[in-house]
Amino acid sequence: MLVVAGCTDSAGGEQKQASPGPNATGGPAQQEKGADDPAAKKAEDVLKQGIEAVKGADSLEFAMVLKQEMVTDGETTSMSMSNDGSVIVDPLTIKQSTVNEYMGEKSMVDSYLTANGYYMYDPSTKAWSRVLATEVPKVKASLSDFQIAPVKELEKILPYTAVFSSGSESGSQVIEYNGTGSDKAADALVRDLLRSTMGIDDLEASVRDSIQVSSLDYKLIFEEKTGRLKQLVATSQLTIEYDPGNPSTLKQSLTIDYSKWNEAAPIIVPEEAKNAPEVMPLDQELMDALGEEGMEDLENMEP
Repeated sequence: MLVVAGCTDSAGGEQKQASPGPNATGGPAQQEKGADDPAAKKAEDVLKQGIEAVKGADSLEFAMVLKQEMVTDGETTSMSMSNDGSVIVDPLTIKQSTVNEYMGEKSMVDSYLTANGYYMYDPSTKAWSRVLATEVPKVKASLSDFQIAPVKELEKILPYTAVFSSGSESGSQVIEYNGTGSDKAADALVRDLLRSTMGIDDLEASVRDSIQVSSLDYKLIFEEKTGRLKQLVATSQLTIEYDPGNPSTLKQSLTIDYSKWNEAAPIIVPEEAKNAPEVMPLDQELMDALGEEGMEDLENMEP
């Protein structure tokens, strides 16, 4: 069951806090500037304007693409996910279409989340299902702020504007960070990304502590006239040790386009979804217990 953090185990897990260095060393946004530096102040002003522009928004639409590639002992595992959605903020209601691809295997699902239910449609079987009502709070808890509350993500970036550069691009305002991962900003920003894309807080502490960030490119694009967030693009590379002393290399890219702030259409759940059979979502603990063979057997079972 994918909301956003459903990519959690397809390419790895959480990341370790890299040893923070004094500053980053490899791009226009990397030299850590003082709080009074004009470039730093400009990036801060752009971000604050962006926060104010979308604070209190009652709806939005997003289109997200996540790609991950992990190399362990010379073998590569890859996955990708695209997710197009519409969000009504209060009461929280989401409609989204998700396409997952893992090692060449593709799956699709359309879903609706409301205050009382989570409903899924499988285009391959043309069948609806709904999650047990008792499990709906878990679904909501798995949602990423990148989906439902982008302003919270912008606020998390605010403490690190000193390492961002600012400029304009095709009539938009842009702030950007390019770094080697050796500074506090890269470590904090990458960890926040991994909380949404891989659920790193659920990993063992030793795995989290093994993470070392190698590079991060982070760009935020805002509408010049309104200040509203248009796009977030983040590409990172890091190492992580699920097996102590045997690091895996993870490359991740995340692109999110935002639109229709306060203009998203009402979300109406189809009647056939409301009357669909109830199912219990598979959590990672159960999948780990079943193993690959058990999961294959489960998938092949007749309904």
